[in-house]
Amino acid sequence: RLPEKSVARFSCVSKLWSSITSDPSFPRPRLLLCFQKYDDSDLYVSSIPQHTQNSNRSYSSSLSFDHHHMMKLPSCYNRFSSKESVHGLICFQESENPIVWNPSTRQFIALPILPIPCKDWKKTTLLLGYDPIEGLYVCRVFTLGSAQKSWRNVKTNITHRPTSDTYERYIEGVIYYLASGVVMSFDVRSEKFDMIKLPSGYFSGLLITYKGRLAFLSRMSYRTKNRRLWILEDAQKHIWSGQDFLSPFADLDYLSFKLTGFTHVGEFIFVPTRRSQSSYILLCDPVKNSWRKFEFKGLADQVSLHNEHRPYALHVFPNHIDSQVSL
Repeated sequence: RLPEKSVARFSCVSKLWSSITSDPSFPRPRLLLCFQKYDDSDLYVSSIPQHTQNSNRSYSSSLSFDHHHMMKLPSCYNRFSSKESVHGLICFQESENPIVWNPSTRQFIALPILPIPCKDWKKTTLLLGYDPIEGLYVCRVFTLGSAQKSWRNVKTNITHRPTSDTYERYIEGVIYYLASGVVMSFDVRSEKFDMIKLPSGYFSGLLITYKGRLAFLSRMSYRTKNRRLWILEDAQKHIWSGQDFLSPFADLDYLSFKLTGFTHVGEFIFVPTRRSQSSYILLCDPVKNSWRKFEFKGLADQVSLHNEHRPYALHVFPNHIDSQVSL
């Protein structure tokens, strides 16, 4: 794997090299890790590979954080609210205006103030998408890199209210987010909204991306640790398929680990909770019944992760790719 700076230098060699390094298929997805001390603007950033040659067996390995870097969040953004990585960029906010961040170039850009009457960000759901045809990033609806430096309203006849704890998912030019009783989709290029009915028998769950498709991961009931995966088969016909996973999760301590998402090949990603003293991440493949454990002891010592009260937050962004887009 080449460092981001090397990729940037190679893109200046010729137009051919530039086209290769900027092609969406060039970078391989990685798991981006961000460690942040509470009430501190310092952010330790690193990543680990999601692909492996040993995917058919379980194993453990220690991570090398030789290439990690430390950076400071912009002022007034000491609290880092996790969002998903969209084609290499991450959008987050707290009480101030949202910020778009490129971890590869270490750049931040603050988005403009919302127009009246929606100027309060506390009452606004923030969504980030990408137009793969034009190569543009769109954020509710503000186009990064365009000449127009202002917000636009996109209207829809579908009355809905996004849930307060919604997790949006971007998949191949479409943003999905959970609303009351339905899933809403927004095509970034056509700027069209659509509604998708929830699957019959749906029991509250996590909106995720599973092998390039929209899916829900939910418990089968509050009394069991077994999981049911609902995969969207046809958005127009509201067709979902269900798949139950009984292992390898039965013995997992859910007070010490939490599920944060999936890798691009369908592995469950479990990260330690704040109360946990574990310094590793688990990647579990329910189909092959195998797992991978990645320890991050080196960085843990540097940011005092072994403190009794665990004074840090670990933010994980699956399927992150390096982007050389300048903000």
